[in-house]
Formats: sequence, structure tokens, C-alpha cells
Amino acid sequence: MEPWTRIVIERRASTIFAMALAAFLYVSFGILDWYIFPAAAAGMQPTRMIVVAYLIATIVAVVFLGNFYVRYSQPILLLGVLLAGFGIIWLNHLVSGLAHGETYYAGLILVVAFLFVFLPIRFRYAMALAIVILCGYNLSLFHHATPLPIAISNNFFLISATVVCGMSCRENERLVLQHYASEAVIESQKQAIEVQKRRADDLLHQILPDPIAERLKDGALSIADGYSDVTILFADLAGFTEFSASVSPRSVVKILNQVFSAFDDVAERCGVEKIKTIGDAYMAACGVPNEVDDHPERMLRMALGMREALQTIRDGLAGFELDVRIGIHTGPCVAGVIGRQKFIYDLWGDTVNLASRMESTGVSGQIQVSEATYLRTRHAFDYEARGELNIKGRGAMKAYLLKTVAAPDHSTESTT
Repeated sequence: MEPWTRIVIERRASTIFAMALAAFLYVSFGILDWYIFPAAAAGMQPTRMIVVAYLIATIVAVVFLGNFYVRYSQPILLLGVLLAGFGIIWLNHLVSGLAHGETYYAGLILVVAFLFVFLPIRFRYAMALAIVILCGYNLSLFHHATPLPIAISNNFFLISATVVCGMSCRENERLVLQHYASEAVIESQKQAIEVQKRRADDLLHQILPDPIAERLKDGALSIADGYSDVTILFADLAGFTEFSASVSPRSVVKILNQVFSAFDDVAERCGVEKIKTIGDAYMAACGVPNEVDDHPERMLRMALGMREALQTIRDGLAGFELDVRIGIHTGPCVAGVIGRQKFIYDLWGDTVNLASRMESTGVSGQIQVSEATYLRTRHAFDYEARGELNIKGRGAMKAYLLKTVAAPDHSTESTT
């Protein structure tokens, strides 16, 4: 918003008061006319009525035509002061031949005060109008052949009032505009800070799950939560070491970004939390930090989606023959953020280790799950039993290869 427009808007209430005060003074002096200049009072009233009518119309515009007034505030206010000033000059003309008529100019001092002090009129406009009014007053003095001492005396007071009020107006305008400029700079800085804060928050939320990011922003120094039931997935690109040796480093990064971005999209669709990537390995979890009842099913749908996404990438890249090996296990774990630098949300516990073992002992292109995950999901997915595997640190453990989502069982449906 342009600074002067803001000034006009902020001073609407004081403008209404100033115009009402000006109208009151014009009416009050009209009453005094009958006491001081009874012979000329009747002829003076129409001039006063015209000025008062305009002042009242201006108040109505300020109150009920806000946008119109703000847009044309300067000509509206200047015209009001011009009418008031030349109204006094004309009234001075009407009483110039009467006793004490030469003192009527004093009303112009009030006009000058309103012009520079009470109304939101720009200094350059106010000064120009003040000069016009002074010139008009002096022309009336010349017309009536006012004695030179009186003309000099009256001009001295009018010019002094114009200079004093004008200096006050100019300084006030400078300070107000300076204040607005400072506010604009501060607001710009606040917006820049807010933008940087949003960027930092967005980055933090991209690195960490939303609830964890909010807790860190609230001042948590370390976070470690226990979860009794989660499902964890590890995935590895089989043959990636050999593949990376045959292409440029830039191509390696580009392909990994394409693959893991596709995995991220699948995770988001399935409601699974990506944990991290390590080299060509991908880790995800479901049930942390937001606990859900169907976390095993979500994770299996993600695994199937990852395999499909990799197949799509493989179909579109000539010479890309990599496949994914996925391992999944369900159980308790601890999850959180530790340390003070380079935060990462991580998981710890036997469930993490077993999920990793399910991946490392798995089959390229297959999804291998533990018995714990199988028992929770066998009603909804088809499996192939793989038998017992020798798992490091645990000995023999049953494992299963996920095939597809189970077909609906229609055997119990009624027939007609």
C-alpha cells in the first residue's frame, strides 16, 4: 500500500473530527456575526451555509464512501480548505467598510492550521494552497485600499502561521513516511525470515517424520520411543555393485535417485514411513511414529509396489537388469533421534536385525517375510513356504516368499 494512502486511511477518524470541528466553528462565528456585524450578518450567512454544507458532505463521503474518499482524498480536502479560506476572504470583503472589519482576516489563521495540521494533506499541496489563499487575501486588501500598516500586520501574522504550521506539517510528514519505510523494511525482513523458517521446517519434515520434527522444534534434545508392534522392511538392489562399476558415477547417482524416488512414492501411497537409504539399500517402517493396526498389510503392499516400480524402471532403461531383494519382519522396536548434529530418525532392536536378515538371506526379485509377519497376513496374501533358514544370531527360522494378494474367498457366499 502506498504510504500516503495508508496515512489517509489511518487518519479517517481524525479527519471526520476535524471537518466536524471546522463546520462547528463556521456556524459559531456565524452566530457572532449577528452580534459584531448585525448590519451585514444576513448577507454573510449564505457563504457560511455553502462552506458548512461542503464540510458535512465531506464527512458523509469519509463515512459512507470510504474507497472513493481514499482515492480522491487530496482534491476533496483541498477543495474544502479552499472554500473555507475564500469564504473568509469574501466575508472579510462584506465587512471591510464596517468598524473592526479589518480584524476578520484572523479566521484565515484557523484555515492555515486546518490546512497544515488537522487534515491529512500532503505538504506540497498544502503549501501551494496556502500561497493561493494568501494571494487571494492580499488581492482583497488591494481592492479595498487597506492601509499599509494594517496590510503588513495582517500579512505578518498569516505568513508566520503558514511558516510555523508548514514546518510542523513537513516534519510530521517526514517522520511518518520514515516510520512507514522502517515498518516496510521490518516487514520485508520478517517475511524473508518466515520464508527461510518455512524452508527449514520443510527440510526438517522431509528428513524426519512430522511428529518427530515437531517435537524437535519444541525443544526436545533427544527422542526415543518404544513400540510394541511394528513392521520393518529392508530392500537391496541385487547386483548393484557390479552394475555401478560399469557406468559413470553420475549415472549411478541418477539411477539410484530414480529408483529410490519411485520407492518413496510407493511408501507415501501405502502410508509407510521411509527411514533411510544406505548405499543401494532402502529401509522403511510402518507403525512408527504413528501407530496403526494394519502395518503388516501396508508394508506388504509397499513391497509389491516397490517390485512393480522397479520393473517399470527396468523396462524403460536399456541395459538396466537390476532386481530388488526385500525382507520384512514384524515385532517390537525402539525408534527415535539421538545426537546433536545431522539428525536422522532411526530404529533399534531385534526386529530391525531380523528384518535385515530376511533381506540378506532372501532371493533376488522376491519378497521374503518372517513367520511373525506371515502369521499376521496369511489371510490376505498368498505365500510360498521356504522352510527353515539359518539366521545369524537366531538359528533356524521359518521364512516365506510373498507371491500376491490373496484372491477373495467366495465359498461362503450365498447363491440365488
